Amino acid sequence: MKRGCDYQHLVDRLGSREIDILIGTQMIGKGLDFPHVSFVGMVGADLVGLSSDFRSSERLFQLITQVAGRAGRERAGGYVVIQTLMPDVTAVQAAVQHDFERFAADELDMRQRLGFPPFTRLTRFVFADPRERHLRNVAESFAADLRRHIADLPAPGADLLGPQPCILRRLRGSYRYDLLLRTGHSDVMHRILDRIRGGGSPRPQVKTFVVDVDPLSLA
Repeated sequence: MKRGCDYQHLVDRLGSREIDILIGTQMIGKGLDFPHVSFVGMVGADLVGLSSDFRSSERLFQLITQVAGRAGRERAGGYVVIQTLMPDVTAVQAAVQHDFERFAADELDMRQRLGFPPFTRLTRFVFADPRERHLRNVAESFAADLRRHIADLPAPGADLLGPQPCILRRLRGSYRYDLLLRTGHSDVMHRILDRIRGGGSPRPQVKTFVVDVDPLSLA
C-alpha cells in the first residue's frame, strides 16, 4: 500500500472476484465484508499474545474475532485456521468459541489481581534519546523525584513500575525507556501530575519526553 488509492483498488478487485487470495497484515482483518470469502487463516497469533503489554490478551481475542468474522458470511459457511503455540490460553479458546463473557470474566479477574485498569489508573512516561546510558540515568532520576512526590503529598495506593526499556526498545535512532505511575483513584493521579506540572520535577533532558495518561498501549 504505497498510495491512498491502493487499498481501495485492492478491495475492489477482491470484491469483483478478480483476485481470490489476499495476504496482508492486521489491516485486512478489519471492516471488510465479502460474502464469498470462505476461508481465513491467521499466521503467528502468538506475536500478539506474547506481548508484555497487559492488554495483549484483549488484543489477541479482538484480532481473532475480527479475522474470523471475514469468513462464512453466506449460508454455506466457512473455515478459520489460527496458528498458535498457545492453543489453551483463555483468549484463544474464548475467541474460537465466540464466548466473550468467559474471556471478559477471566481478563477482569487477572487485571484486578495484578492491579491494572480498569481497577487502577496509569500514566506512562516515555523517555527517548540516542544516548542509552544518559537515557537510563535521566529516567531513574525522574523516577526518584516521583517517589519523593508520592511520599510527600501523600498519595495513598500510588506506586511506580520501572523505569525499564520499552517493548519497542529502539525507534528512529533513539533508545526508549518508560516508567508507569499507578494509582487506585483518579484524584490521586491528578494530585501527582499537578505537582509535576507545577514545577515539582524539571523536564527530563532527553530528546523526547512523553506523558501518556491512561495509555492504550505500552509498546
